Amino acid sequence: MELFKKLFFVTLVYTVLTGCITHKKLKYMADLSADTTSLSVIDSSNAYRLKPGDVLYLKVVSSTDSKMELFNQSLSNTQSGLNSGQAQANLFTGSLIDQYGDIELPMVGLIRLSGLTLKEAEKTINVKMSEYLTYVTVTVKLMSFRISILGEVLNPGIKQIDRNHATLLDAISYAGDLTELANRKKVRLIRKENNRNKVYTIDMSSVNMLASEFYYLRPDDVIYVEPLKYKVIKVNSPTITLAVSAFSITLAVFAILSR
Repeated sequence: MELFKKLFFVTLVYTVLTGCITHKKLKYMADLSADTTSLSVIDSSNAYRLKPGDVLYLKVVSSTDSKMELFNQSLSNTQSGLNSGQAQANLFTGSLIDQYGDIELPMVGLIRLSGLTLKEAEKTINVKMSEYLTYVTVTVKLMSFRISILGEVLNPGIKQIDRNHATLLDAISYAGDLTELANRKKVRLIRKENNRNKVYTIDMSSVNMLASEFYYLRPDDVIYVEPLKYKVIKVNSPTITLAVSAFSITLAVFAILSR
């Protein structure tokens, strides 16, 4: 009889202790304090370098120039307008970086962009365009910035990023936040580097996450948020409850028959 009581007590204590999630486990950057004033955050402008397969949003603006008409005639997606009373010719298009790392523009020809940052790409295109147009302004943005987020998030899936850069916190926001069962200490980042997939672990419960080289995401990154061990208990709780109930009934019957 005493053995059954001890077993029941141990089972009950184990279920209670393992079934609790502390407040700290639910917090981002749990070690953040009022004394934390500055961190060495990675510069987002150097976080990503262009590669073959990237699709770029390209905008070229020039002062009134007859040659701009030739560019407009060579592209299917064009737009013209006025800015502050001065005639401007605006060019909008999506340009694919080919397998050799180049994009091709009318009249200018091939421009090598693979391996450059977005800022470097703007400067490179500006130099080329300045050979044909006057007072050129070039804007380059990523159109193919997509990430995947899986695991313990409210809205998993592929997310399209409409900016040149995004952070890990941005990705979590796109996914509707983490669930209460998410293990904030074990967020996996899967990134393709040199044609190989590499897996990195990020601790989102630490403020040092903001200074991590993986804080800024890259196109085609995959984020997987692991569950807490408590999830196993929660998923199996009906079975555990049934087992405890059956054990209690057996214990009660045994006690009655032992009288």
